Amino acid sequence: MKMDKKNDKSEKLSKARHTLAHLLAASVGEIYKFDKIKLTLGPAIENGFYYDIDFCGEKITDANLKKIEDVMRKKLPKWTEWEHKEINKEEALKFFKNEYKAELINEIAERGEKITTYTCGGFTDLCRGGHLENPAKEISPDSFKLDRIAGAYWRGNEKNKMLTRIYGLAFNTKAELDAYIIQKEEAEKRDHKKLGPAMVCLHFLVWLDLGYQCFCLKAEQLSESWKNLYEKKK
Repeated sequence: MKMDKKNDKSEKLSKARHTLAHLLAASVGEIYKFDKIKLTLGPAIENGFYYDIDFCGEKITDANLKKIEDVMRKKLPKWTEWEHKEINKEEALKFFKNEYKAELINEIAERGEKITTYTCGGFTDLCRGGHLENPAKEISPDSFKLDRIAGAYWRGNEKNKMLTRIYGLAFNTKAELDAYIIQKEEAEKRDHKKLGPAMVCLHFLVWLDLGYQCFCLKAEQLSESWKNLYEKKK
């Protein structure tokens, strides 16, 4: 029974993260205009979610995350239910007018699978499903946070265009989110990649100090030897 409850909680969190990926895409589209950017895909991942976007030349940095996050929280109360729809290949290609969605649509059609869209809060995306039924009710607005921006090649292929990947964190509660952020910050402080150069510098300074002391000692011994030799010759 306990295992079932744990699995249910884990599945609900995964659905929440997937839902937030769509909410992120909807918010980015509202800010940067859907006709000026190209949405690709955004799954739930460990500790959160992400969405890959082609901003078509627009420069986006971590400084933009706060604005996007604010729009996500503003939109969340209106995300009360999902509308599921099955469409054919031609309808899908006509609706999603970018090469990334077209590639996904063509692959789905080639596999003989159903092409489905999901709409929530006035935003429609190509998706197989797996969302919270009522995001406004089931997602606490302080249980998620946009984390960082990174570059990512489309479909992970370096021959393809570099897209902008926006990462988000999401947990069941604000307390869990805060605990994870603190844990992450502590881990970064202990990161050997950052400690390494500092330790090398310290070792060098110790070596340099010991070498200098050794040099001074040898010089003093040599001076004493010359002095003794001079005294004997006298």
